[in-house]
Amino acid sequence: MDHPGRILIADDEETFLHSTADLLRREGYECDCARDAATAADMLKQTKYDLLIADIKMPGNWELELIREIRSITKDMPVILVTGSPSLDTTKQAVQLRVVAYLVKPVDFDQMLALVKTSIKNL
Repeated sequence: MDHPGRILIADDEETFLHSTADLLRREGYECDCARDAATAADMLKQTKYDLLIADIKMPGNWELELIREIRSITKDMPVILVTGSPSLDTTKQAVQLRVVAYLVKPVDFDQMLALVKTSIKNL
């Protein structure tokens, strides 16, 4: 049986990055981690991912540059945004960029897992 999906998690907050990757791996997903937007963009160009989970406030993504850039790399890949500091501006941009979800930290893992399953299943 194929793996359920390959996920790239991009976040400069080590604890969130590794705990989320560990939890998703326990569910059978393959996870790679990036600590900034530039690394994440390089990884997206080199590897096919089924989903991106990205923090908003990390180096290289203050204005959601990573999310804009990945649309030129891979048009249809679902994106889940996470943030510790939600704002009306980033919420509006997220809607325009067609992200699957906009989650506020601390993230409810069951909610995230449900979104991950739905996002990858709909590919």
